[in-house]
Amino acid sequence: MATAVTTTEATLSDRAARLKQALLSSPYEIDVERARSYTESWKVTTSEPPCMKAALALRDALRDMTIFIDEDELLAGSKTAKRLAGVIPVERGEFNTVMEFELGRLLTRKSHPFHIEESERAELEKGILPYWKGRSVRDLKARLWKAAGIYEPLRLGPVSLYRIIRGAGLATTVKILYLSLGKSLLSIPKVQAMQRELAALRPNLALTVFDVQGHFVPGFRRVLELGFEGKAERAHQALQGVAGSGTEADRKRDFYSAVEVAASAVCEHSLRYAELADEKAETASPARAGELKDIARRCRRVPAGPPSSFMEAVQSLWMTQVVLGISYGMAGILSVGRLDQYLYRYYREDLEAGRVTREQALEVLEEYMVKLATEIIMLVEAGRETASEMGVGSNTVTIGGVDSEGGCAVNEVTWLVLDAHDNVKALANNLCVRIAKNTPDEFVRRVCRSYRRTNGVAVFNDERIILELLADGFSLEDARDYSIVGCVEPTSTGNCFACTAGNDISLAGVLEMSLNEGRMLFSGKRIGARTPDPGSFSSFEDVKRAFLAQLEFNVARLVESVELLDRAYAEEFPSPLVSSTVEGCLESGTDITRGGAHYDFDSITGRGLGTVANSLAAMRWAVFERGLVTMEELVRLMRTNFRGQEKMRMILTSGAPKYGNDDGDVDELARWVTDTFCAEVRKHACGRGGFYRPGMFSYGVHVIDGLYLGATPDGRRAGE
Repeated sequence: MATAVTTTEATLSDRAARLKQALLSSPYEIDVERARSYTESWKVTTSEPPCMKAALALRDALRDMTIFIDEDELLAGSKTAKRLAGVIPVERGEFNTVMEFELGRLLTRKSHPFHIEESERAELEKGILPYWKGRSVRDLKARLWKAAGIYEPLRLGPVSLYRIIRGAGLATTVKILYLSLGKSLLSIPKVQAMQRELAALRPNLALTVFDVQGHFVPGFRRVLELGFEGKAERAHQALQGVAGSGTEADRKRDFYSAVEVAASAVCEHSLRYAELADEKAETASPARAGELKDIARRCRRVPAGPPSSFMEAVQSLWMTQVVLGISYGMAGILSVGRLDQYLYRYYREDLEAGRVTREQALEVLEEYMVKLATEIIMLVEAGRETASEMGVGSNTVTIGGVDSEGGCAVNEVTWLVLDAHDNVKALANNLCVRIAKNTPDEFVRRVCRSYRRTNGVAVFNDERIILELLADGFSLEDARDYSIVGCVEPTSTGNCFACTAGNDISLAGVLEMSLNEGRMLFSGKRIGARTPDPGSFSSFEDVKRAFLAQLEFNVARLVESVELLDRAYAEEFPSPLVSSTVEGCLESGTDITRGGAHYDFDSITGRGLGTVANSLAAMRWAVFERGLVTMEELVRLMRTNFRGQEKMRMILTSGAPKYGNDDGDVDELARWVTDTFCAEVRKHACGRGGFYRPGMFSYGVHVIDGLYLGATPDGRRAGE
């Protein structure tokens, strides 16, 4: 039932203000402790089965890492030994590539350079990174792609460069070379290696398969119910019940044994913070000593066991987020889920018993929101044009909406979270607000004020999303209990390995192939389906048929590539700690990478809808309705980037109908592209169970798409 809470324009508490300022004034740093621990552990556990290998590496990392409690903190726990650094997942490999090719740039760039001790840099470059060559997820994925015939490095020779300069212009070509090589000619010998790495990321230039699965909501609710001691005990009991021999029995034994090790390591890690808090209390002021003693008591109780108070519940959630982040590494995209629903019972009980005040609860939630922004990633130079490095959206919080029975789920903690978000002023784009028909008007108006005052508030329509989740196969109860993952992706909470993003298709790239017989500007050779010469198109339906053929080909190629990535994870890189939180895994004795979650999906995200809709509309209008240009002439204009034909380019840019202007004809084309894309994606089964779910969003990658795409029929120039 909704609880109306009238709030005033509050201000950030002094404690949270100091924590926020400390974070914003912190340098970007590179922390090698987790990378070092995982590397050393991997070296001595080569004979261990996959789940146990992962659990032992995590245990060693949690034992070895430097821990700290800052002066103003009430919530203990940090993912790294530095205040603002990312957890380097050396076993995945994608950030190994960033550091191998761009570490110098990261350390010397003018805006927010990263910092690393020289001794640690030497350790990273001479010891850690070389060890993982050939051993990472990326390397195994590349080998599987090669065996399947879908790995082919892009070769930029003189002929290719001539074609690119002709089609994209010299300025765009120079920009691409600068982003790839920097200002130094010393980078030129790395070009071939960089092309190989690109091939391990992109089956072709219209497709991307990032090296992370991730993108789901871990079972935070289950952690609050059982604690990690409870998980370890359940795993121990289940292990005793595994009978027989053979591959499946061995895998269950490996999984349960690994969960027991990993869950126990989390409890041990939290005790380290309890001991540190007690130690710091000995020399602290009386007021701070009391706070530190409280921190110590909380860390001895949670997340090992179920919390008994609101403060313990928040501490449990944060420490769980910390250890899962250490286990999975940066850019894992492990979203928080329904924070207000997790915490309401504890808040209500403590408030009624006088154990907490609204002001105290708000203060710790402000701290929690600041801590969620400590997520940071390292981006290559080209990638910095697409996203922020600090406060990335992996820590998305969902509030509001309906409960599992369909009643209004807005409660007092919902309002508190919104207040905390407003007061902190949204350090990260991470607050998702669900709105339903029974959401109070007062709350909707309050969300609108928050949207106006801050950044980062996203609003979601319960009625629409719940219907779509039911169509995906979620139960009504689980559909109503949805959370938002990462940027904008809905999924059920704590029981689904959704993998909602990371496998992408550039729809504008698909269009480029359809107008070039399966080729793209940068490839020269055919990388798509063999479709007819566009000069032979006699009707707009011919254009649509070519687009559909290329879409079918590229979706199938992307699915094949993702399935091989999933195979790499299942065989060598499971996640027993994360799996222990997700409903279905402990029950089945199966890691999330092998389909242990109650719900399983993969996904394919399409981007560039506006460009494709505008381009289709421009072709239909200019070629087949007005006869202003032939298809053959239009394709020639695009291949030369409209050079010398500015008048025709402006006709296409300004005269052709555009998507987003209430033009029903163009809306129909956008709907056709979307419906066709979604139907094509949903045809494909996910190897872990379930099927591929379509998404339509860009998360900034359209910037890179534009840079590498040729000119498009809507008048857009190459490189834009």
